[in-house]
Amino acid sequence: MKVLIVASEVFPLVKTGGLADVAGTLPKALIAKGCDARIMLPAYPGIVDKLVDVKQGPNLGDPYGFGEVRLLTGKSPEHSTPYWLVDSPPLFNRPGGPYLNDQGRDHHDNHRRFATLSWAAAMVAQHGKLLGWQPDIVHANDWQAGLIPAYLRTWKQKHPPVVFTIHNLQFTGMFSYQQFLELGLPESEYRLEGMEYYGHFSMLKAAIQYSDAITTVSPTYAQEIQTPGFGCGLDGLLREKSDRLTGILNGVDYSLWSPEEDSLIKARYSAKSFSGKTKNKTALQKQCGLEVSAQKPLFGIVSRLSEQKGLDLVHRLIPSFVEKGAQFVLLGSGDPYFEGEFKALAAQYPDQVSVTVGYDEPYSHLIQAACDFLLVPSRFEPCGLTQLYALRYGTLPIVRATGGLADSVWEGGPDREQTGFVFYHSHVDDLSYAMDRALTLYSNPKLLRQVRQNAMAQDFSWDRSAGEYLGLYGRLMG
Repeated sequence: MKVLIVASEVFPLVKTGGLADVAGTLPKALIAKGCDARIMLPAYPGIVDKLVDVKQGPNLGDPYGFGEVRLLTGKSPEHSTPYWLVDSPPLFNRPGGPYLNDQGRDHHDNHRRFATLSWAAAMVAQHGKLLGWQPDIVHANDWQAGLIPAYLRTWKQKHPPVVFTIHNLQFTGMFSYQQFLELGLPESEYRLEGMEYYGHFSMLKAAIQYSDAITTVSPTYAQEIQTPGFGCGLDGLLREKSDRLTGILNGVDYSLWSPEEDSLIKARYSAKSFSGKTKNKTALQKQCGLEVSAQKPLFGIVSRLSEQKGLDLVHRLIPSFVEKGAQFVLLGSGDPYFEGEFKALAAQYPDQVSVTVGYDEPYSHLIQAACDFLLVPSRFEPCGLTQLYALRYGTLPIVRATGGLADSVWEGGPDREQTGFVFYHSHVDDLSYAMDRALTLYSNPKLLRQVRQNAMAQDFSWDRSAGEYLGLYGRLMG
């Protein structure tokens, strides 16, 4: 089976969030199961230098006047995963990140940039035989690849089935009617039953409307987005398409995220011996300038700083838990207000609170390995990966029961052993009570060890998730 996976970011080539981890790891898991999977993404600056065997592919022309589009092929030096790069220097070779310019604002032509990504993928899907490789399935991810099924459907020719994965429904890829007119799509599709979205045009809605199958990244989130509270105005359409909507929980690449294998942490360890975890905690405390003490419970946060992530609740609770002897280490960036507020707490409690604004991959690994608990109090969370990483490191997650958090962390029950702490309402008191339960467990070393072992025994590998995707692909192919 030949599968083309299309995404706007892929780890380790370019990463701003969890989409990159998924897009970089799912193909490896599919290939391990005998699938011929290839990845397509834009040729951002520096990406070509990270691949090997890079070759010039066909010139696809300049279909809409945005600049010529050429395909490059290459392979990952680590695991030989094949890549197609959409090379259009006027669109992709510029300062800044995948979505924002060097002033932190959206690129003014993101509609053109990601329409071009979608158009190139649709061309490979439609005419791949001419290029020597045509996919049996196209797997598009998030709004940036959302026009793939729209182009294929409106070209009205036979084409491979398209699977579209929603990683976060909140990001709708919304643009104006005038921008829609630039993208080579039939004006007749700008309607309620097409791509029109509250007086604008949405690439995400286009994908939901025209894809053969829709997945999202956890079973609970697949149910939540069909309700007004989580549906971002698309819940009615998603209920209408519910027969093609599936929730498949993301997986973890345990070759990268495992304390037995991790080369980025200070000391490796396993569920049989936690001495290495203690060494990592000491190293992190020293690095952050915190009081070095194995007795102090250490809470970690690795997150985008936003209200969606529930970090306003954490901010309000830190002073009271510092008084109870807890320490906090935060790594993240986002809302400037939250960045400033957390920095102020670090200045107020320098021995107990450390805040690093930004993202640092090795440092995030050390936080996972060193901390006793990981805070993930999100108001909504399509899947979440940090709690999956934390489980593997024996760092007990404290989560709100939403989306993938509800599908991956349990506080015990008749048929499930405890792997973390769960609260149900986005209220300070609910989170505080969960954190108090964590402190109580921390005071019981024998029970703490058992719950850590429960957490580390969970299997959220991509092998399981890839099997579910292959089943879906097979059903679409008949």
